[in-house]
Amino acid sequence: MSYAVAIPAYNAAETLAEALQSVLSQTIPPTEVILVDDGSTDETSGIARKFGGVVQVLRTENSGCGAATTRAIRATTRSIVATLDADDLWLPDKMAHQLATLQDATEPTLIFSRVRQFRHGTPDDGTGEERDGLSRSTLVMHRAHFEQVGDIFDPPGGCGDMVDWLGRARGAGCQFKMIPQVLALRRIIATSLTYRMDDERRRGFLVAAHRALLRKRAGEKPE
Repeated sequence: MSYAVAIPAYNAAETLAEALQSVLSQTIPPTEVILVDDGSTDETSGIARKFGGVVQVLRTENSGCGAATTRAIRATTRSIVATLDADDLWLPDKMAHQLATLQDATEPTLIFSRVRQFRHGTPDDGTGEERDGLSRSTLVMHRAHFEQVGDIFDPPGGCGDMVDWLGRARGAGCQFKMIPQVLALRRIIATSLTYRMDDERRRGFLVAAHRALLRKRAGEKPE
């Protein structure tokens, strides 16, 4: 099963090479990797271009992680797409497990896996906290199901884009399948958006939750 990988990246020079290497080292490697540089001011684009081969780089004005993810997915040409944040890592057999699970699905299904956390600057030693990875870095899906749900919205503050999109995916009838194995590593960076959760970034999650409530109300039938 051939697949593409869509990666949004903004000022990811410190982590991007390791992330891309984890993608290209899969036991079933991708046939296409689309990286959208979302207006970075560091060497993000240059690092990605050095990989060559299946890695293609698109550069845009800074518009948000959701918009960059959307552009990356829409630039893919494969029927199966996986997504990844530029600071996270895949374990070598991640895609083999997820492709097999996707192949067995009999209804529209988004495939995820558990993740293990590690701190930036300290190699993963297998002891980090493990949790369900309902996130961009573990998502694998048929491209047609992305088209069914639509573009990824960027809430205020840069956080909550996947919360909103996954809520819409559920509303569109997509099933979620969580593989109970750790197949990806989530990097904890003190300067990241989700780590520095100030009031503006919390507002993004509130906006995503409000949009979900409005969709629910719109779908309720009057008595």
